Amino acid sequence: MQINVYPKISNQIPAYLLFFLIYSNQVGVGVLGFQRVIAIEAGHDAWIAVVIAGIAVHLVMWAIINTLKRYPSSDLYGINCDVFGQLFGSLINILYMLYFTLIAIVILRTYTEVIQTWMFPEIPTWFVSATVLGLALYTLLGGIRIITGYTFISVVTTLWLIFFLYFPSQYARWSYLYPVLEANVPEILSGAVQMSFTIVGFEILYMVYPFVSNKEKVGAFSQSGALLTNLIYLFLMVLAITFFSKNQLMKTTWATLNLQQMVHLPFLERFEFIILSIWLIVIMPNVMLYTWSVSRGLKRMYQWQYRRTIFVVVLVIFAGVLVFLTRSQINSLNNFASQVGYYAAFIYPILLYIGVVIKGAWRKHRERGNTG
Repeated sequence: MQINVYPKISNQIPAYLLFFLIYSNQVGVGVLGFQRVIAIEAGHDAWIAVVIAGIAVHLVMWAIINTLKRYPSSDLYGINCDVFGQLFGSLINILYMLYFTLIAIVILRTYTEVIQTWMFPEIPTWFVSATVLGLALYTLLGGIRIITGYTFISVVTTLWLIFFLYFPSQYARWSYLYPVLEANVPEILSGAVQMSFTIVGFEILYMVYPFVSNKEKVGAFSQSGALLTNLIYLFLMVLAITFFSKNQLMKTTWATLNLQQMVHLPFLERFEFIILSIWLIVIMPNVMLYTWSVSRGLKRMYQWQYRRTIFVVVLVIFAGVLVFLTRSQINSLNNFASQVGYYAAFIYPILLYIGVVIKGAWRKHRERGNTG
């Protein structure tokens, strides 16, 4: 497999759009109810766990960016084959394609569950999944530029929703944040690990890097997108802690949606229904970017035609969503994806960066030996 790829100029995107790609791929269905999972581990010190997880994101992104900088124009698939060889590198690539597929299934199944819980209890799972995937397929066929364009529009048209959290913030009790550091260090770190699945998505930088035209600006815009994500998650976590009591938060599955119930407008009731409807625009980039990454990998490794591969991947995701029916099955799926995401998004990029550095040092040593 060719290590470096050089897309046509017509397929390239400017670096500033990475701000929207990173932010959009990190903010998905998990934002609707991540608070309870973190609070179970760290109590009302859960906001500290969110801060630690955010710092970890920036550190891992630094490793990803510096890994990519060592190649003229490569992606995760090419780097794996370069560092670990064609055989072992291809195996890792297959595992990552399975990981991307898994995350797409989790996002789509979780969103379907929220719709069934809050709005339409009798709506079939296949109908919601087919609708979302059908809309995603229309954009996926256009390639990465069209996906990026949609992502930009989705961020611009939904970011204003954060201002409606002013309503529940009026009832916040800041005393709920005290005493600080009541949880011990292992509990806070455990909360940070639990936060990892909610905040993954930044690893998509591995895939879109070859398509960026001005690569020297990748670091600044990527880290800025991750920073905005971290600040939003921190704000939502603090708001949930100060709005709910500790026992209430432990029992609240969709804390962010419950907070939206405090929005009172004279011309609109049940504002959380509006949020859930608009949230389809938010999760679409997640589904599309992960689906595109799998299709891109199959094209890179096996030279499969992109358009045909897209249909195959979409069908696999659709079938995967239909497998999980009950609440316990969905919980098991989320727990498994959380563990896999922790290693795929946080641990492996560090190991890959170390491998790239060692590989580069070995090459320099060999070149000096040949010159001598």
